[in-house]
Amino acid sequence: MPAFLVDWLDRLPAVQLLALFCVFFLAIALFGVGAIHPHLRRHLHGDEPSNEVIIFSAANFGLLYAVLLGLLTIATFQTTKDVVDTIGRKASSLSTLYNAADGYPDPVRAQLKAELRDYTRYVIDKDWPAHRRGLVLMGGEHRLQEIRRTLLSFEPTTKTREALQNAMLNDLTAMTVAREERLSAVTAAIPNVLWHVVIIGALLTVTFMWMLHMKLMSQILLGSVTALFLGIMLFLIFAMDRPLQGAVSVTPGSFQSVYEQVMKWDD
Repeated sequence: MPAFLVDWLDRLPAVQLLALFCVFFLAIALFGVGAIHPHLRRHLHGDEPSNEVIIFSAANFGLLYAVLLGLLTIATFQTTKDVVDTIGRKASSLSTLYNAADGYPDPVRAQLKAELRDYTRYVIDKDWPAHRRGLVLMGGEHRLQEIRRTLLSFEPTTKTREALQNAMLNDLTAMTVAREERLSAVTAAIPNVLWHVVIIGALLTVTFMWMLHMKLMSQILLGSVTALFLGIMLFLIFAMDRPLQGAVSVTPGSFQSVYEQVMKWDD
């Protein structure tokens, strides 16, 4: 799909996007019934209807196309679920780090908490709006490096604080890994070649409806139902394709909850 078209579609609310997909395929289906079907009927059927051959071909094609749509739907849903799980793990690690920072003496404790609050606000206010535009910012990485330097600047003098230090570093590492997974999901998307196949397959599905010989109202009804279902399926795949962009993208709700419930009172 062209980048400019994807960017324009991403700016539409979910309801408008769904309506656009459905109206697009519905318009094609109805146009074909009125303008193309009479010519196809004359060339394909002649005096005797030959729906059996068309239905057999459409069934074979439809089976393959349905499998493709099903696999793409599962793949995009799994991608979205993985991103949600990754964000949840990262938010959990962030909350653990913030609470565990109470085990450090001042001024390390105050500095750690301030840096963790700053990082959380950066993710919510800067990272997420950039992700919606398909961009990856480096400010979060720099803030994590500062947090790591603050941790490493502390020299534990007891076994308890040494264990705390190791646990904090492990949680910070897990949070860094989760961040990298989130950033990699910003640009993850179905390849253009697959989108071409999906769109061509949808158009061919509608074309099979034009080839059938039946009463006009029956053809309009069947074509409309098929077109609407194709629009809904392609909307679903498109909406879940890039989980951090678009009208139904994953929100920073987990980070917002951590900030509101754990950090806000210390600001």
